[in-house]
Order: sequence, then C-alpha cells, then structure tokens
Amino acid sequence: MSADPNRGRPATRRIPAVAAAQDRLRELDRTLESWLSDHGITVLRYALAMVFFWFGIVKPFDVSPADPVVATGISFLPFGLFFPILGWWEALVGVGLLFDRTVRPAVYLMVFQMLGTMIPLVTAPGMTFIEFPLVPSEIGAYIIKNWVLLSGGLVVLAKTRLEDDG
Repeated sequence: MSADPNRGRPATRRIPAVAAAQDRLRELDRTLESWLSDHGITVLRYALAMVFFWFGIVKPFDVSPADPVVATGISFLPFGLFFPILGWWEALVGVGLLFDRTVRPAVYLMVFQMLGTMIPLVTAPGMTFIEFPLVPSEIGAYIIKNWVLLSGGLVVLAKTRLEDDG
C-alpha cells in the first residue's frame, strides 16, 4: 500500500474567480496553440520575406548599414558590382517567399546567400569578434543571428516539402 502524498496537507480548493481566470487562460492558450499550428509557418515565411526584402532593397541604393561588413567579407570581389547584386538577390528571396509556387527556390537561394554571409566570421575575425571565438563584436553578432534566419528558412522548406508530398 502506498502512502497518500497529500497526507498531512490541508485540502486545497479552487477560489471561483481564480478558477474562472485559469480556465479562460487555458482556453486562450488552446486557441492560440491551434492558430499557431495552422498558421505559424506562414507567419514565419512572411517574416522572413519582410526581412530579406527590406535588408536587400537598400543595398543597391547605397543606404545599407551592412556595407563595411560585406566589403570586408568579400574583398576579393568588386564591391561596386557585387553589393547591388547581393541586394537584388536578397530582395528576390523576399519576394519569392511571398508566393506558394516560389517558396522552395527562394529558400534555396536564401540558403546559398546565408552561407555567404558567414564568410566574414572566417575572413575577418578581428572585425567579427572581440575575443575569438566566444565574444562576438556587434558585427559578429549581426552575422551570427543569421543562423536563426537560416533555420527559419529550413523549417519553411521542410514544411513546404511535407505539404507538397501531402
């Protein structure tokens, strides 16, 4: 025979107002969970589209704060030609993420571009780290956060594959 875990403790009872609030919060949580299950990937896809389009479209017009980072990371390429192409590439990824038919190619373009953004971590550690390898500079942190964008793109790609196979 097992011991009663509540033995010696006072009986708990639910205060009606607190119980009602808890029930409402549980129902809200279930509703939110259901909505996110149905729409979360779409929200992620549109968020990625916005980031890529926004960050990309400023590059061809020479108003991007990323100029010095990109210039250092790709010093072996002609910056005046490469930077606008990179910007249009990113903007194209953003637009591609908006439409069901172009999501997959957009994510493949994004993966290729994102891996390219990691280059300064190797080619310019003095610019990307305060103390290598654990303390990134502001620029390094900006680049490292691209892993989140890349991961989001891979999730969108995987979900798109599942829906296509469906």
